Order: sequence, then C-alpha cells, then structure tokens
Amino acid sequence: MKRFRTARPGLRARARGSYLLEALIAMLIVAFGVLGMIGLLGSSVRATNDARYRSEASQIAGGMLSDMWTMTSAQMDTDFGAGGTRLASWADKAAALLPAADAHPPTVELGAGLSAESRTVVVKVYWQMPGETELHQYVMTGQIGKNHF
Repeated sequence: MKRFRTARPGLRARARGSYLLEALIAMLIVAFGVLGMIGLLGSSVRATNDARYRSEASQIAGGMLSDMWTMTSAQMDTDFGAGGTRLASWADKAAALLPAADAHPPTVELGAGLSAESRTVVVKVYWQMPGETELHQYVMTGQIGKNHF
C-alpha cells in the first residue's frame, strides 16, 4: 500500500494544538453556563423568600384585623394601643416568622370610624431581608365595627 505524503509535513504537528484550544474554549463556555445557572438559582431563592415573608406579613396583618372584630372600640385602645397585650402577642408571632421583626414590631393606628361604634384601623407589619438594609412593610387597612350611613 502506498502512503500519500502531505504537501507540508509541519502542518500536522501544528494542528495538534488546535484540539487542545477547542477543548479549553468549550470548557470555558460550560463554566460560564454553570456560573449563570448558579446566579439564577440565587436570585430565585431570594424571590421565593421575599414572597414567603410577604405572605407571612399578610397573614399576620389579617389575623390582627380579624382579632379586632371580636372587641369593642374601647377594647381596641387598650389591647392594640401602645403597650397593649394583644399587640405584644402579635409582635411575638411576627418576630418568630419574619426576619428583623423583633427590631421593628408591627404597628396599629386606630383612627375614628365612620360611626361612633366603628374604628378605622391601619396595621403595618415590617421585616428586613437578611443581608439587606431596606426595610419592607405590609400595610392593611380596615373598618372595624358597625357603620351607619
């Protein structure tokens, strides 16, 4: 059998390094893809945690408002005013479920209602995501009591 000679014998020796270069470039592309996936995973975990904390804050605020439906206007002042026992109980629940809620407890603003037997209530629940300086809040308003028009 007759072997064919290449026109340039040095070409084959130089081509051997191109396979190594192609393999290194492929590894670089795969590494950037993996880093991108890790970044995407991190941002999705952050978004999931933010949604979870927002949901917890909504449940706490709704629970506070529903708790106020069981009492009179005068009881709301003592139980949900400054130093109120029920407000402190809800603040403990918020501290157990939300990050940094112990430093920023929920607040309740009790205003005049549409009638003498009702109150306008604004509940604010605060939390701070770990590693962030921004303070998040969930605000819920309600009209508690009898409203005569």
